[in-house]
Amino acid sequence: MRSVYLACLLTASLATSKALPSLKPHEARGAPAGYGTLTTVTNGSIIRATINNPPVNLWDYKLAADFSTFIGTLAKTANTSDVKVVILSSAIPDFFIDHIDIHAVSAASPELPPANSTLTGVQLLETEQYLQTLPIIFIAEIDGRTTGAGNEVAVQCDIRYAGPGAKLSQLEVGFGELPGTGGLQFLVSLIGRARALEYILSARSVDAIEAAAIGWVNRAFSSEMVLKTEVTALAERIATFPKQGLAAIKSRVNVQKPTEGDIKGDNSLFTELEKTTVVQQSQDRYLVLSANESANVFEKGIPEDIPEVLI
Repeated sequence: MRSVYLACLLTASLATSKALPSLKPHEARGAPAGYGTLTTVTNGSIIRATINNPPVNLWDYKLAADFSTFIGTLAKTANTSDVKVVILSSAIPDFFIDHIDIHAVSAASPELPPANSTLTGVQLLETEQYLQTLPIIFIAEIDGRTTGAGNEVAVQCDIRYAGPGAKLSQLEVGFGELPGTGGLQFLVSLIGRARALEYILSARSVDAIEAAAIGWVNRAFSSEMVLKTEVTALAERIATFPKQGLAAIKSRVNVQKPTEGDIKGDNSLFTELEKTTVVQQSQDRYLVLSANESANVFEKGIPEDIPEVLI
C-alpha cells in the first residue's frame, strides 16, 4: 500500500510573507531522540499500547515513528503471532491523540532535523491502513481530546469506547482544509452524510454521550475507571475466541469500509489546499495562539477556538 500513498503525502510549501515570532519545532523541547512515546504491556493475546507524548500527544515525528515501529512489527507477525486485540490508550490527561504537528505542514516554520515531514505523513497513512486491515482488533480507549489526525486514527480503529473526558472533532475547516487521511470518509460511514457534514463543516466537538448517541463511538462511560474496566473486559471477551474467526469477520465487515481510492482522493485534495496562502497563514497563527502547540487555554479549547486563526 505504500506506493499508493507516496504521490499524495502531507507536504509543506509556499512560504508566506507574514512575519512570525521565532517558534522552534518540538525537537527544541529536549525530547529524547528515538522512541519512547508509545509503551506496551502484553497480557496473553492482548496488548495495551499507551500513548505518552507530552504535552498534548501531538502526532509529530516521534509519535509517528513509534506507531510505525509498533504497528509494523504487528504486521510482520500478524498471521503467526498470538496477538488478537490491541487497546490504544493515553497517559496524558485531557488528550487521547491530538492533531498533526503544524510544523510538519508549515512552510514558514518547518520541522527541524531529525524530523522528516514527508515521513511523518507516510507513517500516519500507513498506520491507519494497518489499523483497518490487520487481522487484529484495535480498540480505542478515548478519555481526552482527539482532533484532526488524532480523530482520523480513532475512527479507523475497529471499536471506540469513550470516557467522560472524551472530546472528538475534526478541526481542519478552520484552516481552509479537509481531513486528509481517511477521517472524513470513515466518519461519514459511522454517522452518516448529514451528520458528518454538520460536525466537519462547523468544527464542533462532541462529548462521549453525544458521540455514542450518533455512532461516533460505540459506548460512553461515566468514569475513567469504568471505561478502562469495560475496555479490558471487552478485549478479554474477544480474545477468548479463535483468531481465524476474528480475522474473517473483520475482513468481511471491511467490505463496507471506505475504499483506498476514496482516501487517496481526500489526501490529494488536502495536499493541494495545503499550498494555499490561507492555509499556511492560518496554521502559522495557530502556532502563535497555541504557544507552539502547548497545553495552553487555546489548545485545550480546540476546536471551538479554531475560528480565531482566521482573525
